[in-house]
Amino acid sequence: MLMEIAAANAIWKTLSTCLKNGKQLYEMGTQVSEYLSATQKVKEKAGDAASRGTALECFQYNEQLRIQRSQLEYFLKKSRLGGWSDFVKFEAEWHRQRKEEEQEEVRKRARRRKAIDRNITEALKAMGILVMVMGVAFGVAIYLTYY
Repeated sequence: MLMEIAAANAIWKTLSTCLKNGKQLYEMGTQVSEYLSATQKVKEKAGDAASRGTALECFQYNEQLRIQRSQLEYFLKKSRLGGWSDFVKFEAEWHRQRKEEEQEEVRKRARRRKAIDRNITEALKAMGILVMVMGVAFGVAIYLTYY
């Protein structure tokens, strides 16, 4: 989790420097997307049992994230009229697309698992039929040999 926090902080530094220098948000689409992605990774890892972060680190990061968000709001409101509301719309759309991608990934895995199960079932049926045919052929061969 500490690596994700460091990555999010590095991206934030770049983003805030660009905003301070007067760049528009639409000119920094990649950085904004990376920042949202990094913060989402930290939020996901915060509740993960495998994370190395403590509860205090999670709390501190959430406070830092709150401060960064208020700074971003200030920059966007200062840069142009409706900048913050446009960002909120962009953020909501980004999260919606991300959820759709995750759901599509889950559906892909389910379809793949279903196809694998179907293939295994068909292979077992073929093996069963083959064993029965071999048994019948072996029985016929023994019958013809002794009678």
